[in-house]
Amino acid sequence: MVDTGKKTGIPSPDMTEDHRKKENISEIIEEMRNQLVILVQEKGISHSEVLALSQRLDEYIVQYQITANKKSGK
Repeated sequence: MVDTGKKTGIPSPDMTEDHRKKENISEIIEEMRNQLVILVQEKGISHSEVLALSQRLDEYIVQYQITANKKSGK
């Protein structure tokens, strides 16, 4: 079974400013993306676990974009 991030050390999207480093978020996104690929293969694209992980991944992607925009001065 693939971990959906609910019980892991993956921080929540509302983590403190100190933890919002683009590199850390990028690593989290990559790991979650890999988990999502495996989970889709195991359970199918419509499974509730797949949808939940996909939504969490979306939150991290948005957080990454916000952080990247702040660093670039946009």
